[in-house]
Amino acid sequence: MPATHEPFGRITRCSTQVFSGAIRPSALEQPVFGAFCGAPDPGGKLLVIGVIYDIRIEDDPLARQMAALEDLPAEQLADAQHNRQAPLEFSALTVGYRHPGGIVAGLPPRPPLTLAPVSLLEPSNLLEFSERFGFARLILASPNLPAEQLLAAALRTALAARPESERERYRLQAGRAIARLLAGDLARLEQVLGALGAAS
Repeated sequence: MPATHEPFGRITRCSTQVFSGAIRPSALEQPVFGAFCGAPDPGGKLLVIGVIYDIRIEDDPLARQMAALEDLPAEQLADAQHNRQAPLEFSALTVGYRHPGGIVAGLPPRPPLTLAPVSLLEPSNLLEFSERFGFARLILASPNLPAEQLLAAALRTALAARPESERERYRLQAGRAIARLLAGDLARLEQVLGALGAAS
């Protein structure tokens, strides 16, 4: 199902709610906090859609040794940061899926497989998926995540994908949708709107 850019990594562990994987060093600039990504399901008929909520560099003994050096030559630093197979990982919250009949905000019937390629969501799918705000409910309901910051970042991603002429309309619709979702929690509403406005 052609619905994504070139893969930036592959899945190493997954469930219907989250998936994580390794990032290719050459693709480190692609995944960012709040980006929408996609991975195919085992049958290849579904595209599982996630929002990246964590990017990390795992414990690396060689990097610790190099960091302790007083003088680190520029060529060694460049090699360690860009050429060596550093343990770079990402995690994404599953927020929807595309099937042959359309696109859905919700958990998929099955997760992707280990080593499935993960790519940034292709623009037309991103525009269609983010036009409705069902994904916002899933983000806000996720425990143990920086949900308000994640939602604001995801909305900024969706906003940036739109033509300049459509951004104000989308910003207003997003504000109304989030206000409805958080009508009973003004503190969280202020956090989301504040985070959204701070980087817009």
